[in-house]
Amino acid sequence: MLNPSKSDCVTILSAASQLTDDSLLPLDPHRLGLSRNGMETAAAFLIERACFKRHHDGDGHYAVGGLSLQGRLRLDQLSNG
Repeated sequence: MLNPSKSDCVTILSAASQLTDDSLLPLDPHRLGLSRNGMETAAAFLIERACFKRHHDGDGHYAVGGLSLQGRLRLDQLSNG
């Protein structure tokens, strides 16, 4: 079972919430200010919970699209309580 940190999830969800409909956000731990392990754990957790409209995972590199309704709800939940 994955146990990502709340702050790692909020960081990824916040970054993805700024995307336009067709773009993908490459999840780079250095760019997001996260550890590689923390970023990968949070990304896998959020992808499994359908928080993004689309995602891509290739060769250990993640990219995510904008937030789905579930993602917006989760961002609100994590940010406000």
